[in-house]
Amino acid sequence: MALRQRYLPLFELRAGMTLGRPITLMERGVVVLNLPAGHVLSEVSLTQLRVRHAEFACVSEEDERDETLRRQERDLQEARLAAIFRQADLSHPETRALYEAVLAYRTC
Repeated sequence: MALRQRYLPLFELRAGMTLGRPITLMERGVVVLNLPAGHVLSEVSLTQLRVRHAEFACVSEEDERDETLRRQERDLQEARLAAIFRQADLSHPETRALYEAVLAYRTC
């Protein structure tokens, strides 16, 4: 089965969830918490995220949607972004990179 990455606010995270992307939290320029992608969240790691004021995390989970539904949702997100970026010049590398990053976030 395919995996899906979702960004969730801290209050929705539960022990047993797997990080889809690494988390690195810093305070005053010093790394205070570093969790790699693939890390399975525990009560201890959730407490550390709360204490360090994390706001969200990307988790990886099984994607139960079929390919048609995944494609439909991606098309919908691309149409929304096209409307948002309609006056932007996507030939500029920075603008294109922003567009791609937002698309990746919205289609996780």
